Amino acid sequence: MEQQNDEFSIDLLELFFVLRDRIIIIILTAVIFAAGAAAYTHYLVTPLYASSSSIYVLSSKNMMENYSDFMIGASLTSDYMQMIKSYTVLNNVITNLELEEELTVEELEDCTSVTNPTDTRMLIITAKYSDPRIAKEIVDELARVAIERMHKIMDIDKPNIYEYGQISENPVSPNMKKNMLIAGLIGMLAASAVFIVLYLKDDSICTPEDVEKYLNLNTLAAIPMEAGSAEQIRLDERKRIGKGRKKHKRSSRKEIGGG
Repeated sequence: MEQQNDEFSIDLLELFFVLRDRIIIIILTAVIFAAGAAAYTHYLVTPLYASSSSIYVLSSKNMMENYSDFMIGASLTSDYMQMIKSYTVLNNVITNLELEEELTVEELEDCTSVTNPTDTRMLIITAKYSDPRIAKEIVDELARVAIERMHKIMDIDKPNIYEYGQISENPVSPNMKKNMLIAGLIGMLAASAVFIVLYLKDDSICTPEDVEKYLNLNTLAAIPMEAGSAEQIRLDERKRIGKGRKKHKRSSRKEIGGG
């Protein structure tokens, strides 16, 4: 058991050095992925702008008098949230704003959200759209239509719009830095995975330690060879042959001259 653990630790150490020796390639891959994500985000992704309006769902005429009324009001808030996202309300918003050619009810539902801050009677309606002006119009109209619907269906005092939407100057998505960071990490992991797979598939014997490790044999002798020595041998051989040819030419000339 101890021997297996030692071999596993040595493999991890070797793997670390494999990745360390190729760190420049891994970093370059991460940079390329991040640059690609930046270009994709900038040129191909449509920016979205957000606008929010808020509704106060209980007016001063029906202020809660005790804890029981408070709990009933909390449950009614959930009903209001569902009603705002209902098909009828969303369809009326599309019709009133004449957005039939740009949005369907399903698309409008996806680009809008309704939240209720904790311990409040406030409903926050948020819309995200590629045009900041239309995003503001959507949340304002959605609040107005929802209020009319609540008043009519639930037979309550009409809720009040606490705050209308604003035209945003800066998009809320996409997040350039976040996309670049994620792409860079993916590129780094991908490059590392490729080198790890190549390392695991490489079963060649390169060092005396590999002979002992994989073949369970002892190394009896080793012939050292410096880098480039084989090429140097070929160059020396060419020089030797060249000198031999020159000597042969000189001797031939002497024989001709002597004759």
